[in-house]
Amino acid sequence: MITALGISALSFNGCKGGNKDKQVPDTIVTDTSTAASEPVVVSGDEELNPKVKDVTKDFPSVTATVSGGEITLTGTISRDRLPTLMQSLSALHSKKINNQLTITK
Repeated sequence: MITALGISALSFNGCKGGNKDKQVPDTIVTDTSTAASEPVVVSGDEELNPKVKDVTKDFPSVTATVSGGEITLTGTISRDRLPTLMQSLSALHSKKINNQLTITK
């Protein structure tokens, strides 16, 4: 009995301040039970071709081709204009964008 009392006293003392040095990550709980995700719709080549030409018209050194729902980019583009091009093309909902562009300063 005395041994059991001694062990439990040691256990409680061992817990005091034991987590001061340990980092406990924040816990984020997300309720997904009511959120219905929409299916991703991929545009076909017929729909993509005119839209890709419209987006790339402001980038004369960029050539874009569409095949199988994928857009392939070739040519050159300045680093500061690349995000604008990629965001515009991403909005077209292609299957994939193959970036083979050469980046210039």
